[in-house]
Amino acid sequence: VTVDWLLDLDSYKKKEEIAKIIEQETVLFNQGNTEERLKLLENAIKKYPNNWDIKDHLMNVYFTIAFDENSDKQKIEEYDQKTIKTALNILDKCVIDYIRYNAMHLLVLTYTARKELDKAKAIVEKLPNMTITRDFLWPQVVTGEERIKATQNIFFTLVEMFCLKLKATYGRAEVGKRDLVLLKYEELLKTIYENGDYGFLHLRLSRIYYLCAIDQAEIQDKYKTTDYLSKVLEQLKIFLNLYNKKEEIKHTSFLVDRLVDDPSGWQFDENPNSFPKEVLGWFNKNSFDFIRDDENFKNLIKELEQM
Repeated sequence: VTVDWLLDLDSYKKKEEIAKIIEQETVLFNQGNTEERLKLLENAIKKYPNNWDIKDHLMNVYFTIAFDENSDKQKIEEYDQKTIKTALNILDKCVIDYIRYNAMHLLVLTYTARKELDKAKAIVEKLPNMTITRDFLWPQVVTGEERIKATQNIFFTLVEMFCLKLKATYGRAEVGKRDLVLLKYEELLKTIYENGDYGFLHLRLSRIYYLCAIDQAEIQDKYKTTDYLSKVLEQLKIFLNLYNKKEEIKHTSFLVDRLVDDPSGWQFDENPNSFPKEVLGWFNKNSFDFIRDDENFKNLIKELEQM
């Protein structure tokens, strides 16, 4: 055989091995196994130091560790620096657009967390505005069923963005009335998902109800606080049931009826079945001491302990 043939065979084997590494890392990601992801990718980058896919995934792991609430200051600083170094290397040498955009995204978040706003602004200024994106423009270049689906994907993206930005601004409202602002997310869900087919978004709604409960706990409204906490648990149970079934969710609401939500593809930094323990930690915060002896609250605690 020719040398060229041997080189092509070697290149094919490398691509195949890298694809398996990325696939394995995705499985670990879905399991919330950050430590194993880190080991896998750091070993892989030693073998393939110039592979941008591996570097991109490794950068995501560095970022995850830096933003983990369980990381101490020294660990945060270490992985902040690793995230920044990897992202800057990507921007300097990588020509793959989606990897470059991800590097810019993580740089903005990392610089912002570090209060290095000038550096964050310098990155943001290089980005296009909201309407010049793949998701927003894709419906313009396709037709028929594909166009309907592309448009519906925008509705899902808007719901996700609305949740993120709502949580960033609701704190301007008066204490005791912040729940009314937060419930606008519930209103939006009911508008777009009129049949209640929220899928993954049950988890988002659970978090929103928790913030509502915190707000009402501030003014010690016993009834509303307990009611919101019960809704936290209700939405969490629905979400975990969907996640553990691993069955595709076919949306039926008009604005999203071409979309399918696949729980097997939901991605987390930790195993979702550990969420009840996390929520139990929320419920045990001092904010809720004033309802600690309430029977309804005690029953919620028992339910969480048994999940």
